[in-house]
Amino acid sequence: MLRIGVIANRKKPGARTLIRALRLFSGKHGFPFLWEEQTARLVGIEGRHLEELVAEVDLLIVAGGDGSLLRVVHDVYPNPVPILGVNIGGLGFLTAVTREEILEALPDLAAGLLRQSQRLALEVRGSLRGKEIRIPCVLNDVVLFRGSSSRMARIDVLAGDLPVTEFQADGLVVATPTGSTAYALSAGGPIIVPEARVFSLTPLCPHTLTNRSLVLSADSRVRMIVPERASPVRLEFDGQSRGILRQGDWVEIRAAPSPVTLAFLTRRDFFQILREKLRWSGASVPTKKMPSATNGGRS
Repeated sequence: MLRIGVIANRKKPGARTLIRALRLFSGKHGFPFLWEEQTARLVGIEGRHLEELVAEVDLLIVAGGDGSLLRVVHDVYPNPVPILGVNIGGLGFLTAVTREEILEALPDLAAGLLRQSQRLALEVRGSLRGKEIRIPCVLNDVVLFRGSSSRMARIDVLAGDLPVTEFQADGLVVATPTGSTAYALSAGGPIIVPEARVFSLTPLCPHTLTNRSLVLSADSRVRMIVPERASPVRLEFDGQSRGILRQGDWVEIRAAPSPVTLAFLTRRDFFQILREKLRWSGASVPTKKMPSATNGGRS
């Protein structure tokens, strides 16, 4: 039987209701959930500090939205514990499991019936006004953006030691396969199968008629430099601000040494989530139900 830890975003309206439902399941079936200390306060019970919790469990359930899951990923990395996101927020792409689904699936989860997905993470190193920075884990994307400035950003990009080009755009998005369905998708970037060992570079509103994303192997390293007489750009990762890059400042991005392990219900797959969450389709009109692999593709 899996040892399951539970972390909830206390600011979400449905958090308390979900925690009570999990406690009810625990009481009926004698299943001992372990609770993160802030989550436990929702229902007046004792919990554990995050570091202690992660060391004791085989699976983490994170209830909230995608932002909640990303924060937990940053906090526990590089611990390889699988993380299953439960959506009690908005769209929820990483947190693709609903509250109703997780309650129905608890017996299967307790028995270890889940699908694990190894996800490429990025590591960022750089220099901002001579001060060294390091971001050990980025699961979605790294963004350089002109921010509130009315001037177009200019960013020199190198792949390894090879100059790529100078981008003149609102900014650049470097996205993992996981992040390919986030900001990069809105900028016209490619959808990448989540377990792929690649990452993409997509310009934001480039001043060119030949806008194309680049897809690079996980062995690549990309350096982005703010050239002379260029406007400052803002550095963000997974939706968090990390500072302003000015002339001569740079960041270098490469694959992080360890992957992030996400967990999903066995009946959920990436393409199903694409169709349900993003209304992705190969046709302009609704199509018939997709055949499953178990019947040899016959409908």
